[in-house]
Amino acid sequence: MASGEAPLGEREVAGGQSLSSDTYLPKLLEGLQNLRSQNALCDVVLEAEGASFPAHRAILAVASSYCKTRFASEAAGRATSLKLAPPVTARGLQGVLSFLYSNRLELTLQTVEEVFRAAEALLVREVMCLSFRFLEGALDRHTCLPILRLAGRLGPEGLRLKVQCWVSKHCGHLLKDPAQLKELDRATLCKMLDRGDTWGLSELQLFQVAICWLEHNGSRQEDAAEVLGHVRFPSISLPDLQKFVQETPVMRTEPACRRYLQEALDYHGQPYVQPLLQSEGSRVRHRNEVLMVLGGRSVDNAICGDVWAADQHCHSWMAIGKLSGPLYNHCVAVLRDFVFVMGGQESADLSLFPLQVFRFDPCRNTWLQLASMLVPRTRFYAGALNERLVAVGGGAPLGMPTDTAEEYRLAKNAWRLLPAFPVPVADHAGATHGGILYISGGEGSLLGKDLTHSQLQLYVTGGGSLRRRSKEDGVWVCHPSRGTWVKVGCLPRTLADHACCSVHLPPGIASLGEAESEGSSDGGGK
Repeated sequence: MASGEAPLGEREVAGGQSLSSDTYLPKLLEGLQNLRSQNALCDVVLEAEGASFPAHRAILAVASSYCKTRFASEAAGRATSLKLAPPVTARGLQGVLSFLYSNRLELTLQTVEEVFRAAEALLVREVMCLSFRFLEGALDRHTCLPILRLAGRLGPEGLRLKVQCWVSKHCGHLLKDPAQLKELDRATLCKMLDRGDTWGLSELQLFQVAICWLEHNGSRQEDAAEVLGHVRFPSISLPDLQKFVQETPVMRTEPACRRYLQEALDYHGQPYVQPLLQSEGSRVRHRNEVLMVLGGRSVDNAICGDVWAADQHCHSWMAIGKLSGPLYNHCVAVLRDFVFVMGGQESADLSLFPLQVFRFDPCRNTWLQLASMLVPRTRFYAGALNERLVAVGGGAPLGMPTDTAEEYRLAKNAWRLLPAFPVPVADHAGATHGGILYISGGEGSLLGKDLTHSQLQLYVTGGGSLRRRSKEDGVWVCHPSRGTWVKVGCLPRTLADHACCSVHLPPGIASLGEAESEGSSDGGGK
């Protein structure tokens, strides 16, 4: 052997490798299963519901924190029998033991709770985690309700929240499916009925859903007051209240339900003061603040009577109805999400201006004709002030400006004159703030450009230029905090002398077509 050369054995160690077998662990598990199935070398017996399951202490001690602690406190080598009390079942225990000896966990919605309870008793955390993973993976429209109940019993909080979120997204399907509806527990149903989003269901349909749930089981009748307390009865039309709700037995026999019905009937019995009677039960569910545009003159001076609503970003528009007729140079005012349309011109004839006033109810998508104004006016200011409407100045018949002002009192459905404005004025601007009315300006270089605001931003829409003798279709937004104007879109058509406002509309109202009429105070109507 040459000097300095390492012995052969040493060279092999220095160049050695750490090797593993792809078949060893499966064969080891297979061997352990065979030992257990043959009851060979088993040194412990687990019992549940009178059934016995031989096993090996070493295997259980490695997988189960409970078994490790239990065995450590007993004499070494002593035969052990573990009796597990309910809620541990034989089927659940068998499932846990099968996993320990095979690394395979067989679960169904029918067995997962039993397996989880056995794993929970033995503190086999891998099985508990796999049970939660199984429930998350099994979520679909047909399983969400049983999984919601399981999650409520088993936890953890993260799983419950995830299932509740999933159920919320699919509430419409659940409430429309009688079989699944009847499986809801009271608390879940109440949460669904209390949500702002109605999933395409009308308030009457939500009431019918609640009645269906109550009638499924006689014992549920005692929950009628709580469940029906989440239905917004004033949002149901008066004919439907009288035809469907009033004739339902529980609405006559349960005192709280009778009160719900009477409050709704009282609300509909006072149509002119409904904006002042707004409550949670009469407000629009899942309200979206949108920009509405009403009437105006088009690029060819055709007078328009359409009512449009924009999407949230003013990128697209949907027609949601029509005014009583073509109208321009009119005003709108918003009081608690009711839209009032008044004054203006129906034609270029300066000797005849309409006095009519209409109110739009976005919750029911209906129009109501109110008492007419005392003074015909166009190119004026109107707004809501201290729960009343005010109209100031404007162009009078024959084109002369007027200094008259008047206010509309909802409780009386009547207008009365206010002290005259200091000077005749038209084409002026106005605003209300802190219970005070501000009027400014008059004739200007821009014609028919309409301005409105929401809580956080200011809109300018359409209009025309006297200098260029042209009309525009732009929608501009100013964010006061940024101090900049940005063009966010275009009107559905080029318009001037129109009116616009910001109002909360329920989702889907644009698909309803023209709004219906509730009648009028002057013998006319929409």
